[in-house]
Amino acid sequence: MILTYTRFLLLSSIAFIAVTGDSEHLKEMRFKFWLQPDTQECYHELLENGTSIYLMYEILNAHEHDSSIIAYFRNAYNGSILAISTTPQRGHLQLIANETTLVDICMTHEKSDTYVKYISVFFHRYHLENILASIKEVEHFDNSSINAHNAIDAISYQIIVTREQQIEMEMLNQKDLYLVEQNLVWVNRWAIMHIFLIISCSLFQTFFIRRLFQTPTVMKRMK
Repeated sequence: MILTYTRFLLLSSIAFIAVTGDSEHLKEMRFKFWLQPDTQECYHELLENGTSIYLMYEILNAHEHDSSIIAYFRNAYNGSILAISTTPQRGHLQLIANETTLVDICMTHEKSDTYVKYISVFFHRYHLENILASIKEVEHFDNSSINAHNAIDAISYQIIVTREQQIEMEMLNQKDLYLVEQNLVWVNRWAIMHIFLIISCSLFQTFFIRRLFQTPTVMKRMK
């Protein structure tokens, strides 16, 4: 059982290295940006026939449970919408191109709320058949390597799906970290205000007590 699991991890690592190492047929990006109200941000990708494209986003500063944006894939040539997501706080889009085309990847903030959205985005594009074909071109196989390659073919897609799930967990961690940092800022501000208030009260009490027990100089002279 342990040996089988070890082989699976080894093959998974080989598949992940093989897939991510082929930059010609795989592209991955992660970034964050601020989306102003009533604005739209678009990116453009040229997709070959059979290319898969995947987008995941998370609103890090979502003020309400139903806080959302509109994300969609659009054909840049005829303007038709290929996929769309309006789910609250987070969403994902996936598309497999059935022809070579230019795709707009857009996110728009058109809701009635007026606060700026801070968005974390993960995007990757891959052509699995081309990746596997390029691996076959550069490798010389014996019987054992053919078996290993067949196993890689079988789990390559699962590796990519697992990668997407991993990024989703990272985005949730990013959101938690952002909320913690924002709460820490408010806690620090309140702490500074309380410290200032305590010092002010202490100075006032000291001054008041000294004035209360101070003997006037005129009374001393009369005595």
